[in-house]
Amino acid sequence: MPRWLAHLLVVVGWVLTPVLGWGASFVGLWVGAAVGMRFANPLTMLAIAAAGAALFGVATLITWLRFMRKVPHLLSHHMAPRTSEEHRAVAAAD
Repeated sequence: MPRWLAHLLVVVGWVLTPVLGWGASFVGLWVGAAVGMRFANPLTMLAIAAAGAALFGVATLITWLRFMRKVPHLLSHHMAPRTSEEHRAVAAAD
């Protein structure tokens, strides 16, 4: 994998972080609203919906950030060596 592509994937992953958090909180809000519909008190419904949004959003962001911290290490195994390191890689292979 070319280095520029690996760097692009890392940048795109970090740019997607807020989008992923927003989407997860929307799903959590929807799930919380579905669960909250079983209660009669409107404040309880809102509290459950807000808790669902917060729980889903935070859990997803924590998971995503842990993954994004490991991405450079994962990509480094697939990257082509730098031009200055090619001679060392060829010499090591012989």
